[in-house]
Amino acid sequence: METENALDKSLPDRVTTSRNTLWDSGSFSKGVSLSDQPILSLINLVLQTAYLKPYRPISLLLLGNAGIGKTRLLSPLAKLDFVSYVNDITPKYLVEFLHKVKNGEKRFLVVPDFTNCMSHAMNTRTVLVAILRSMTEEGVIDLSDYHLEFKSSAHVKAGLITATTNASYQQFREIWKGTGFLSRLLPFSFSHSVDTKTRIMKDIDMKKRDCLESVKLSVVKRAPRTVIMPPRLLSQLHVYEELLGKNSGCLPYRHQIQLNALAESLAVLTESSELTQDHIDNVSWLCHWINYDFNEV
Repeated sequence: METENALDKSLPDRVTTSRNTLWDSGSFSKGVSLSDQPILSLINLVLQTAYLKPYRPISLLLLGNAGIGKTRLLSPLAKLDFVSYVNDITPKYLVEFLHKVKNGEKRFLVVPDFTNCMSHAMNTRTVLVAILRSMTEEGVIDLSDYHLEFKSSAHVKAGLITATTNASYQQFREIWKGTGFLSRLLPFSFSHSVDTKTRIMKDIDMKKRDCLESVKLSVVKRAPRTVIMPPRLLSQLHVYEELLGKNSGCLPYRHQIQLNALAESLAVLTESSELTQDHIDNVSWLCHWINYDFNEV
């Protein structure tokens, strides 16, 4: 507990600042609310990780109370050709998806409500999580142990982007920590401030058109230039990585890879050949929600 408190005290002040290089550079359509900007920015960075070298897409877990709009925030992903967007998955469907990944057609699996997957019988959901755990980390080679027909000469990896309620997360948290599944998913937890609730309720009364309908997430698919990543800058993210590791039940190295990938993705999307302090500041800003604290937007 003392170590955790020490880490909390060492968090940089800039975590509370309001910055968004992606927004400033015009990566999104205008008119998107301030409360939507952090998660849309993070989603775009996560998508870009699938086009970095070496190929290692990271995965994302949105956490929030029921009705907060998690599915809505993931809806723009359904338009992307390298994403499979499905409401539920079975082991059989995962085999079909992995074949598409193997053939270069898909790079991400998006399940807007992971609660659906966890509502299957225990044996089914155990197999699902086991396959997803391999898919999002070392990659899948052979699923014959699960009586499924999938074999590959090389590890088949893909990212998982999904969401669940706080209640469902609390139900399965210890199991996911124990198997290492939780640490494979970069968390984004959030709640709504009074101002955000007031604005949303006003928009509903006025039948205002949802601004997410015009959002265009984009990635640089061509082989990105090599980005120079100075260790002196990356070291500023270590405090967040250690906190994530403590809360997900693992050492910080996996989260270090994840946050470094976000920083590199931001550099690629802003056409920078070298990581800058501004890139680190933006990732630090996102770390206000890249945790399990359910901070307000």
